[in-house]
Amino acid sequence: MSLRDLHTTVAFLLIFMNAIAGVWGILLDRKSLKSTRFFWAAIVAAQIIVFAQAIVGVALQSEEKIEPDDFHYLYGFSMIIAIALLYGYRNTIGNKKFLLYGLGSLFIMGLGIRAMFLGTT
Repeated sequence: MSLRDLHTTVAFLLIFMNAIAGVWGILLDRKSLKSTRFFWAAIVAAQIIVFAQAIVGVALQSEEKIEPDDFHYLYGFSMIIAIALLYGYRNTIGNKKFLLYGLGSLFIMGLGIRAMFLGTT
């Protein structure tokens, strides 16, 4: 598998994992689901995928000598900043932590979709 194929595959994984975590967080906040057993593991996995995607993207750019696409970078770095903001607000949000992470994951998913469309060449 080439780095380009890996970058595309991880992009889809990033989008789907954050979509699942986002909907899960909202359902937990609305009390539609009761068990939080694996929710935090899903959040951690979704966020690690964002960083893995960035690393693969940098490796791809280095290997193929790709010219920077400012907006693709903007959306990629915005995902990392969003993760930092979620982490920063986790203790100040009170009992709305599931909603925070649910909406935050959906936001990251949207950034991933946008970055994916900008990155196609």
